[in-house]
Amino acid sequence: MTHLGRAFRTIDRGGRFTWLVTLACLVALMAIQAAAQESRAAVEESLEQHVAEGNVIVTLAADRRSMGMADQLRLTLSVTAPADKAVIFPEIFDRLGPFLVRNDFTPDPEMSDPQLRQWKREYLLEVEEIGELAIPTLTVTLFEEGAAEDVEPQLLTTEPFQIVVTSVLPEGADLKKPKDIAPPVELAWRGLPVWAWVLIAAALVLAVLAILWWRRARRRRLLRGEPSQPAHMLALAALDRLQSDDLITSQRIEEFYVRVSGILRHYIEWRFDLRAPEQTTEEFLDAMLVAGGPIAEYRDLLSAFLEHCDLVKFARHQPGPDAMQNALQRAREFIEQTADPEALVSAEAAGAYAA
Repeated sequence: MTHLGRAFRTIDRGGRFTWLVTLACLVALMAIQAAAQESRAAVEESLEQHVAEGNVIVTLAADRRSMGMADQLRLTLSVTAPADKAVIFPEIFDRLGPFLVRNDFTPDPEMSDPQLRQWKREYLLEVEEIGELAIPTLTVTLFEEGAAEDVEPQLLTTEPFQIVVTSVLPEGADLKKPKDIAPPVELAWRGLPVWAWVLIAAALVLAVLAILWWRRARRRRLLRGEPSQPAHMLALAALDRLQSDDLITSQRIEEFYVRVSGILRHYIEWRFDLRAPEQTTEEFLDAMLVAGGPIAEYRDLLSAFLEHCDLVKFARHQPGPDAMQNALQRAREFIEQTADPEALVSAEAAGAYAA
């Protein structure tokens, strides 16, 4: 019994994590096999097209070819281009042709390799009518950073998408005719299919592994003493880089205002814990009032600043060099006035922002 107990203790100390990993792999493999057929069907239902010109590729993808009146369609517009390109997506607000735009999301650009970067914008669409509806053409504009003002931008336009919208009602159904009252029907719960239970078990095992990994990684970071920097120092350094790029003299107006508003929004997220980079100006200003505290007193100042930036980005407003310099100075003064040495940004987050 002594030798047997010692053997179990050895396995518990040295092999517990290995056994968990092995179990998770087996359960995940079963889940993948069980869901493979459904996944293949979903891929076959997707719709995708590519428009290429030189080393630039524009991809438009819909997650389905047909939908019901109560369904939502996810549309993804992505651009793969050299890292020195500036990408401007088409302006889409409440509607896209016959479709209603319920939400849109713009992830941060991704580096597919050292020379190429991928930009994305995702839209969640709904419909108000049935039939074969067309997603209209979309045009993406690309500028080369540092190019002369007389250089024409590169334009790539997608082809229309045809999406079939169906109704759950039978053809020729008379909605005004009264229906007889049907007798009560006892509903039997059939339970979840086997593959669903397999997925749930896999998710639970993987969640346990993720928690163990996170605790180990956190412990290692604490032991290393991972460096961090004050939020205001990072933001001021970004403003210095913006000023040294001399976008004001070269009158690269839109790029200047995109960068200066982005710097300010990231600083506000770091300093006041508000999700400023992911919100519209109206949503952000409303969140300031809810948050209260020291940020609320700057609402009028930030409202004027961000609305000025929005005029440039969305209304093609063309301010002069003095107005651009004034915007840069106002951003710097706001950061200096609200600086807090205790508001630290991890090296990982700072590196991702700098990239």
